[in-house]
Amino acid sequence: MDRIKKIVGENAERLGLLMLEFSIQGEKIEAVLCRKGGSISIGDLETVSRFVSQDLAKLGLEGAYEINLLSPGLDRVLKSREEMDIFVGKPAKFIYIVDGKVFSDTGLLRGNSRDNVLFETPSGVKEIPFEELTKVSLFVEEFSNRKDGDCRCAKSKGGKK
Repeated sequence: MDRIKKIVGENAERLGLLMLEFSIQGEKIEAVLCRKGGSISIGDLETVSRFVSQDLAKLGLEGAYEINLLSPGLDRVLKSREEMDIFVGKPAKFIYIVDGKVFSDTGLLRGNSRDNVLFETPSGVKEIPFEELTKVSLFVEEFSNRKDGDCRCAKSKGGKK
């Protein structure tokens, strides 16, 4: 497993990508990849998948695994301090506890500062100890009204063809 994880990670790095998660379940390799400070395309995922397949073939494992590479998603829950720095500048929704009270807010993620995580909000920069954060997720305003799978996206102008 470690050898395959190294293959996926090294091939992601060839394209300037980072591997956030990795698992092998049976005959399925799954990894979440991202680009620090940028976006990741389907083409990026396809290229890494092709490189991984070639390297597995060199080990005699051609066709032994289904390779499933994913982007982090628009509403990814950030799971580590490292991810707080990877996604700097992205809008985030964060929930934290102060004196036993739960607070929720949104703002731009500004990364780590010592033991704290910084968020730029309309009311100023909030510096919250990492231990007090209960959840931090990427946040896309266009989808904030989503309920029960319904996405109320703006309709395109121009009408039917």
